[in-house]
Amino acid sequence: MLHRVTIYWKIDTYRVHMLQYADGLPMTLSLNGEQYLEVDDKTLEVLKDYEAKGLIDFRGKQLIDTPHGLQPDTQGMILTNTQ
Repeated sequence: MLHRVTIYWKIDTYRVHMLQYADGLPMTLSLNGEQYLEVDDKTLEVLKDYEAKGLIDFRGKQLIDTPHGLQPDTQGMILTNTQ
C-alpha cells in the first residue's frame, strides 16, 4: 500500500542527504525543509523510526500530483499578507 506523507527534517542537510541516499528517498526538499513523499509500508516504518528518534516530524498536509511532482493541496487556501 502506498502512503502520501509530508515530513519535516529536523537535522542538518548533510545528514538529510545521507539518510535519503541510504533509504532510497528522492533527493528533494522544499525551501522550508519539508519533503513530500509517496512511500510503501516498509519505508513508512523507517520514517516512523526516524520520528521516534527525533529526526523528522510528520506534517498533516494533503498532497496532490502536479507537473512538478507531489505538492501540498493549496486549493481553497487563502494566502494573504495581512496581520
